[in-house]
Order: sequence, then C-alpha cells, then structure tokens
Amino acid sequence: MKKNISGQSMVEYIILVAIIAVASLGIIKVLGSTVSSKLSQITLALQGKNQEANQVTVPKVEKKHYQERSLEDFYESTE
Repeated sequence: MKKNISGQSMVEYIILVAIIAVASLGIIKVLGSTVSSKLSQITLALQGKNQEANQVTVPKVEKKHYQERSLEDFYESTE
C-alpha cells in the first residue's frame, strides 16, 4: 500500500510542476520584453548615451494577456 501512495504523490508533484511551468511561460512572454527594455535603458544611462535615440519600444500589455481563460479558446490564443 505505501508503495502506491508514494507513486501517487510523485505523479501529483510532477503534474503540479508542469502546471507551474506552463503558467510561468506565459508570464515570461508578457514581462520579458518589459524587463529587457528597462535593462537596456539602465545600460544606456550608465554608459552616458542618449536614451531617446536608442529607446526600445515596449509592446502594450492588453487585457487578453492577463485575463482569466479556460481551454475552450486554446487554439485561438496561440497567436
């Protein structure tokens, strides 16, 4: 009996890790460009260069990036 319980716990742990990994991919996709833009602005400021000439454009975060969804529109949201 104990063998089955530990196996079940391992499967539950793997499923939980997979769910967290998928969720973090979406967060990184949205926030990655923003963080990259801010780091490039900091680098330019430290170098004393003109930030306006080298400014990186950041895409606007829209409601579709953070709204709660189900898997019903999975294929539509992979754009």
